[in-house]
Amino acid sequence: MEKFYYLPVFLLLFLSCTAPRVVTQITPEAPEGHYEMGREYISLSNDSIEVELGYDGIHGENLVFDFVVINRTPRVLSLNPPDFYYVLLNSSIADSSMFPPRMAIHPERILHHYEETLEAKAGEKSTNSFLGFLEAGIGLMANTTAFIATENPGYIVDAVFNTLGIVEHYVTRDHQISNNISVIKQEKEIVKEEIFRFTSLPPGKVVNGYVYFPRTRDTDYYMFCFPVEDQLFQFVYKQQLVYHYY
Repeated sequence: MEKFYYLPVFLLLFLSCTAPRVVTQITPEAPEGHYEMGREYISLSNDSIEVELGYDGIHGENLVFDFVVINRTPRVLSLNPPDFYYVLLNSSIADSSMFPPRMAIHPERILHHYEETLEAKAGEKSTNSFLGFLEAGIGLMANTTAFIATENPGYIVDAVFNTLGIVEHYVTRDHQISNNISVIKQEKEIVKEEIFRFTSLPPGKVVNGYVYFPRTRDTDYYMFCFPVEDQLFQFVYKQQLVYHYY
């Protein structure tokens, strides 16, 4: 009978190891492209203009793509990221004209979001320091008052150890917040350099950068549309949930 005692433990370990992790997968509905820096780039061309699109990932509630434009025309091309958009499709060959577009997020809004996040983290850091000082001070005062009333030195010992524990907790939290701020600042600088802004692209030149689109969870297909002068480049991507077992 003893062997049955191990069955609940075995089942618990088995289920915890095989619990699925749900991942949103976004893949192009196109012949396989070429891979660079871990991204699959899909290429389109028309009228001596070549474009490529590579899905970079999900950042918060945004889909991020690397968009590349090669100008092989004899004229300067004007590229304005707020003009980029997508429409939702219920199939890969649906009539996109029946669905309203959703515009790409303005580059300055993305950078402003980083500023807001850094301000919030700075406030969190300041509040953490204040609460740590306040809690340590209250604890020290309470134990010191008890010592004066009873003349028991144990209260002073408790005050010291309690205060050290409180301080350690808030110092650890302060380091965590500082590390988060450092990571956010580094990420902001990278995005600031790499994000796609309004560009006048001379003949023979190439430009690329990140384009952010608001994510839609309840759709099977996106058609991402990039107006370039009088041309419209369209890329269809499929969205699906994939279960990974560990």
